[in-house]
Amino acid sequence: MKRNRWTALLLAGAVCASMLTGCMKFTPINAEEEAEESVDAYQGALTLILPKKDEYLSYLHQAAKASAEAKGCTLNAVDCNEDQDKEIEYVTAAVNEGAEVIIIALADNTRAQDVITAAGDIPVVFVNRTPADLSVLDETHVYVGSNEDESGAYQGEALVAYLQEQGKTNINYLMFNGNEGQDSTIKRTAGVLTALDDAGIEATAAAEPVDCEYDRTEAMNAMNLMLADGIDMDTIDVIISNNDAMACGVMEALDQAEIDYSDIAIVGVDGTNSGIQAVNEGKMLATVYQNATGQAAAAVQAAVNLAGGVAFTENISFDADEENASVIWVPFELITADNVADYE
Repeated sequence: MKRNRWTALLLAGAVCASMLTGCMKFTPINAEEEAEESVDAYQGALTLILPKKDEYLSYLHQAAKASAEAKGCTLNAVDCNEDQDKEIEYVTAAVNEGAEVIIIALADNTRAQDVITAAGDIPVVFVNRTPADLSVLDETHVYVGSNEDESGAYQGEALVAYLQEQGKTNINYLMFNGNEGQDSTIKRTAGVLTALDDAGIEATAAAEPVDCEYDRTEAMNAMNLMLADGIDMDTIDVIISNNDAMACGVMEALDQAEIDYSDIAIVGVDGTNSGIQAVNEGKMLATVYQNATGQAAAAVQAAVNLAGGVAFTENISFDADEENASVIWVPFELITADNVADYE
């Protein structure tokens, strides 16, 4: 009965995944050597639980699957549609089914301890979404992801260089945020605004920041609503988006309204195919590459290590945090017109 229940959950997740990834091209940019074929202490089934399957997390899923297969493992993946209680249910089901290790990206990053409790004696690799309380981590409960303190700072770096070249010290901006209260949302937003302030650039919000849940359609709708309310895009200098998907949604709304935004500096995060294409075409000033391949490969390697009873950092090339040895950071990278060809 347990097997049937877990299989049903996996099939449901697979259907959701196929709907979102069928028309996407996975680009293994900067793939790490961890994804190459190797002989590891553990070669069995791995469980990956995701909060949803947006463009970026779909890349991460595909990269994790490729990495697992290269190591002689299978990967069972489900997503919970941003429902943390559902994620806990999936964790419990996986444990009952006999999972040796669980890889999970949190729907609610304040509930890492709930996941650890549900997993019991099973090791857990948190990936991509940083637990709010890193003190819950230890030798068998670890985190692999990118340091969100860097992402907004990189956006700010690109904007500062552009605005200083334009001779602008006072700007109006629009802000499109991800999920309210999420660590990545808070740090990306704060990082870019701090960078502008530190450079002596006075940035004024031309409209209230909007929560678009990292979703392209939500951002497009929000931009359409601003246009309907009469916002004058000629007064906007900068559009800041917490990810590429929302930036593309904003540009889609502007394109449909036949509004020229060539003089507006637009920045995103993730370095997805659509974001990279927009930078290459000159529509976006910059995006900040979040290495889905690197995160996935390192998370899979950590899971394989833990399931095999060896140190979770073995055969992982990325550095551990200086203050918390249970955290592995996969660096962000700034993409502009100067280096976009390296990411195509």
